[in-house]
Amino acid sequence: MQNTFNPKEYIHMPNCDRCNKPTTVSIMSVFNTETICGACKDDERQAPGYAAARDAERNAVRSGNYNFAGVGLSATDHVFLAERRKARATA
Repeated sequence: MQNTFNPKEYIHMPNCDRCNKPTTVSIMSVFNTETICGACKDDERQAPGYAAARDAERNAVRSGNYNFAGVGLSATDHVFLAERRKARATA
């Protein structure tokens, strides 16, 4: 049996799981199950491991896994994203 997405069950997260700033719109990370804001998603798209994480998620969904937990953040991606958040905070 395949998992199905029910938009009525989606709950908006009031704060970004990554930067903890308030959100009005959020999106899921391709790296993990964090719900993130648009600014963190923009940063994520620039991360070194983004293409591989995106492709892994795409392949999982095509295989019927709609609850793919992601590939996780590598140490390199974690440091990259932390530096991006820090740069945004001081801008």
